[in-house]
Amino acid sequence: MSFNFDELLQQGKGAAENVLKNKREIKEVLTDLENSLSQFLETPIKLNEYIGYVKQDNDPFRRITSSFIPREKTGYNEVHIVSKEVELSKEVFQLKRSDDVYPITIVRERNHSVADDQSEFAAAIGQIASNSQFHLQLNSFKRQVEEKIKEKLKEKPQDVPKSE
Repeated sequence: MSFNFDELLQQGKGAAENVLKNKREIKEVLTDLENSLSQFLETPIKLNEYIGYVKQDNDPFRRITSSFIPREKTGYNEVHIVSKEVELSKEVFQLKRSDDVYPITIVRERNHSVADDQSEFAAAIGQIASNSQFHLQLNSFKRQVEEKIKEKLKEKPQDVPKSE
């Protein structure tokens, strides 16, 4: 008995190509946001994604024992704004992709949006970008970057010309 998997393999190939296209679309939107934020803040930044983990409680005993227990993933990726000039990173929103990328869930604080395509994803990110609380967070981020740069400059020894 012979089995023909050619049609199924072609379906899988098409689905894989669609996933790659969807990933490129998400990356394109995030890159545009990154560029806009860099310009808006007048400081070089990047957006990094990190795996989200369940937050640990503040019980000191649990903190000691939790180092031996694997951390539990939330299923979301945290998107952070990261300064390219100093060591500073702040979470701005979270993403949860499905296996095929879309639908993708976007979470900022208590607000959840679900996008089925690139235009819906860009619109959801646009809602975050125009949110007053997001702008307060950006102001705080920029101020902290500027403070760290000043601290860095103070720590750096002044170049003193050598006398001959």
